Amino acid sequence: MDARYTVAELAAKVGAELHGVGSTAVLGVAPLDDIRPGTVVFAEKDRDVPAALASSAAAVVASIVPAGGTSRPAILLTPHVRRVFAEICQLLFGGYPGEAGGAHPTAVIDPSAHLGADVAIGPSVAIGPGCRVGARSVLRANVVLDEGASIGEDCYLFPGVVIGRRSVVGDRVVVHPNAVIGGEGFGFTVGEGPSLKQPQFGRVVVGNDCEIGACTTIDRGTLGDTVLGDDVKLDNLVQVGHNCRIGSHVRVSALTGFSGGAIVEDDCLIGGQVGVQNRVRIGRGCLVGGQSGITHDLPPGSKVWGTPAHDLRTVLKEIAIVQRLPEIAGRLDALRGGRKGREGRKGEKGKKGREGEKGKKGKKGEKGKKGEKGEKGEKGKRGLRGLSPGATQSRGRAARVTLSRKLEL
Repeated sequence: MDARYTVAELAAKVGAELHGVGSTAVLGVAPLDDIRPGTVVFAEKDRDVPAALASSAAAVVASIVPAGGTSRPAILLTPHVRRVFAEICQLLFGGYPGEAGGAHPTAVIDPSAHLGADVAIGPSVAIGPGCRVGARSVLRANVVLDEGASIGEDCYLFPGVVIGRRSVVGDRVVVHPNAVIGGEGFGFTVGEGPSLKQPQFGRVVVGNDCEIGACTTIDRGTLGDTVLGDDVKLDNLVQVGHNCRIGSHVRVSALTGFSGGAIVEDDCLIGGQVGVQNRVRIGRGCLVGGQSGITHDLPPGSKVWGTPAHDLRTVLKEIAIVQRLPEIAGRLDALRGGRKGREGRKGEKGKKGREGEKGKKGKKGEKGKKGEKGEKGEKGKRGLRGLSPGATQSRGRAARVTLSRKLEL
């Protein structure tokens, strides 16, 4: 790339504060991992600034200046790093590939079509009856404008773009390869017998300063129009169904689909692979996370995620809880194990206690028996001891008399 600006000139154009040498010629832009001499890089994170300043870049777009300052590379100081870098890229961008002024010999242009000043019509372009192409617009190879289609000024249509019958595209619109604006909507009546096709009588109306990604399709309305406001940016492979109405300043990422009649108000940001149900309204300023399913109206300012989509903060809390489930399960198992251990210990203590009580009772019983025997023996002894010698002799004589009588008998 030839040098078109110096560092100081770029700083003045984008409103950045220059620190360091401003006379260096700028040869282009580069990423942080592939910095080349004479390029401008941007350090969106402050931790990237030291590495960028140690490179051969001409300038670094950053939000801080190191304590020791810098001379080369220079710093273009701004609190809006990404925005300023994008403005620099716009200044250095050489534009899309052009076509030779006028119409290519292979182009087919109906005599009733109107072409503005300085238009460029590429090879094999087909422009139907009653079409209009605004001044300075470029139609690359194989673009098709169906009957009555209208393109505004300073538009750029990449190869293979199709603009359907009576569709209207505003000024400064970029349409990427193989996008179709104004095709038939998906409308069939189902009942007894074969499906009955619903003819589509409406149009597509696209506002100013829009950009339509490659292979994106925008269907015309069934009766009314399908409408895109100003400054709408649709990524590749986006499907906009019949009679949808998308407000201004809306951004939509790839593989998102809007069913028929869906409404998106201004200033919304919609992630990739989002599905929007028919006739749902997404309020102004909503943020919709990728792969969400929108099945109900969203109030203005909503931030949602999931299928079906609900509040983003709630979803993030749920995800945090789900990620902790193994830990929570482990804690529960540990609590259950501790409880079983305590119950087991209680059971052992109870058994031992019962056995101890039985042992004590047994010992008491043995002691009791021994005590009784001892008492009887002691009583006997005490009884014998308690008799006088005379009484003992008398009892002895009486016993002998009784024995002798028995013998005589």
